[in-house]
Amino acid sequence: MGKFDDLERNLNKITSKAALQNSNPTNTKNILIYNVPKQWSKILKQNGMSFSAYAKIAILEKMKRDKLL
Repeated sequence: MGKFDDLERNLNKITSKAALQNSNPTNTKNILIYNVPKQWSKILKQNGMSFSAYAKIAILEKMKRDKLL
């Protein structure tokens, strides 16, 4: 019976810490971008950025410049 008590305690600990809601309410999907030179990705990684983060910033700036946002 001691095994089950320990299991129940661990289960209660896990369920009490579990998130009840999705913390990211927006529906985001990954978009593949083809024909991107590997050198660009390597340069960004060397400077501590991912390609997707950099691309997102660039697209946002371009959309603001074109007054789409």
